[in-house]
Order: sequence, then C-alpha cells, then structure tokens
Amino acid sequence: MEITVILSQENETLPKAELLARLKTLDIDYKILNEYPGVVELDVDTTLDNILELGNHLAYTHEILSNIQETTPDNLQKSIESINWKEYVKDSFKVRVKRMGNGDVDKDGIERNIGGYIKQESQMPVSLDNAVHTIKLVYTDPILETNEYKESSVVGYNKIIISELILEQNKKHFFDNKPHKRPYFHPGSMSPKLALCMVNLAHVHENDLVLDPFCGTGGILIEAGELNTKLIGSDIEKHMYEGTKLNLAHEGFKDFEIMWEDVRKLELTEKVDAVAMDPPYGISTTLGGDDTKELYHEALIAISTYLKDDGYICMASPHYIDLYEVIENTPLKIDEQHAIRMHKSLTRIITVLSKK
Repeated sequence: MEITVILSQENETLPKAELLARLKTLDIDYKILNEYPGVVELDVDTTLDNILELGNHLAYTHEILSNIQETTPDNLQKSIESINWKEYVKDSFKVRVKRMGNGDVDKDGIERNIGGYIKQESQMPVSLDNAVHTIKLVYTDPILETNEYKESSVVGYNKIIISELILEQNKKHFFDNKPHKRPYFHPGSMSPKLALCMVNLAHVHENDLVLDPFCGTGGILIEAGELNTKLIGSDIEKHMYEGTKLNLAHEGFKDFEIMWEDVRKLELTEKVDAVAMDPPYGISTTLGGDDTKELYHEALIAISTYLKDDGYICMASPHYIDLYEVIENTPLKIDEQHAIRMHKSLTRIITVLSKK
C-alpha cells in the first residue's frame, strides 16, 4: 500500500522523526519512496486500520493519503482520464488541490474541472460539506527560484500525487487540551502537540507503563494516557504534584500514580516501558538549588535503574546543556536529537535515549 504523509513544516526534523518512531512502535514495515518539503511517500505493509491508528496519534502529521497515481502538471488531465473512478469513488466526493509551498496554481479551476470529470465517470454526487471521499491533488517536488537577496520562492511543480484522503489531524484535540484550559495551570507548561510528539519519540505502546519524573502539570502524562497506558509521575513541588492529580482526574484517567518526590529518591515497584520528561533548568527552588547538569546526570542514573532494557527516554533540555557530557558514566546513549527554537535566547533540544 502506497501512502503520502503530509507533515507539519514548523520544524525541520521532528515531524519525520515522530512519524518513523510511531511506525516502529506499531510494527509497521515501511519503505520511504520519495521525500519533498513537507511530504513523505511510503510503501507500507499493513492494514487500513493500522494506518488509522498511526495517524490518530501523531502531533506533527497533518494528513495521510492513499496514493492513486503520480503525474505532472502537464499530464494531469490525461492521468485523471486513465483512472477507473468507479473503483475509487462509490459515494459523494469532493476534489481538493494541496500546494506544498505557494506556487501559482489555478486551484479553483482545477478542482472544478477535475471534479466535473470524476462526477461524470463515477456517477456520484459532489458534496463540498459532507463528502464520503476526498480526492487530493498534491502539488509537490517544487521548482524553486532564488532572487538577489537569496530568498527562495516556488515558481512551479514537477509532480502531482493523485490520492484519496485517509485521515486528517484532529486539531480540536490540541485546542481543547491547551494547558490554560485545565483545572490546574502553571506558566511554562508544554504544549499538548510537543508533549504528544515526545510520547511518540519514546515509543509508547498501548498498555505500557509510562513515567514522567518531572510531571509539572501533567501535560506529557495526559498525552501518554490517550494511548491507553498506565501512568506514573512525580514532582518535587507539592503544588505540581497536586495539580497533576487534579488534571489527570479531570481528563478521566484512573490508572495513574503521582508521587511528591525528588526523582533521585524515587522508589518504584516495577520497571517502566518508557520515560518522557521536561526537566526544569537553571538554579531555582524547583531544582532544590542544584546545578542543572548535576541534576540531569543524577536523574538519568536514577531513571535508568527503572527503565526496561528495551525502553526509551525522551527528554527536553535547553540548548546550552550538553547532554553528551551529562550522560557520561551512565548506562545510556543518545539515539537522536532535534532542536526547537522557542525564542531569541532559547532553543530546546528534544533528545531520545536508550540503554547501551
């Protein structure tokens, strides 16, 4: 089965990394066929149900499409006419053009003309509001032109992927789960989108035991809980400990244990499958006055004793902390790192670690 995944372009590396991590977690065999800005074409050996499960829990994926045919702008009409549309369109439908970049495309004209042809061939009605099928024409492999100021713009496309929409991201989930909408809110809480991405990078499976030893207001645990997991959290600050319990209960979760404890003194009765965490940084009361590097080093040693041998840790840290130095003399290794620019003076590094 060949699919096209439309990725968010708000970060250069995280969207693809999250997608590949989730594919691995779900044991979906895949081969990358082509890559363009914001687009990955894959050959996947799996069922439609597994693709739906994949797409329903991705933070930085916008759409997943089932490939019908590939063509060029010059050959679009010919390709459309070569397809047996009765095979693909068996109910109401609509046609949508998606431009990857801002290339000049007669979007409305193409949608109207192609839609009219498919309607005639399939004998099915067009429905712009409640279509059963959405035919997507993805304009990609952009032709770029650079001006004298070294600014690039899209002036055309080499490729069109004719496809059918399988699923698109539920943006309402991230809107409804904004930190300030929870019963307990604290400034600096991680966005639900990044929290879900970190859960995916930690390779969290359904029914896993997931630990966040710096749980704050519980944002990462909330996203992990959506995958039907068992949750353990801890925080050295009592108001965070109380706030996380309040927020998890508000979300309807019941299978969780939250502790008011320093991560370095945690005592767990069983090993965890995955860890996702956003430790504090800077010398503050939250760190108990300890140096950030020292805290991270000691925390990772403590956490590694409770992590299963095949488990993963995903953690956020500021760019000025060298995690390669932090993990010296620990049983951990760094698998991958991704940078997110937060503002002028801070870039967060998302790191995935596993046991050596």
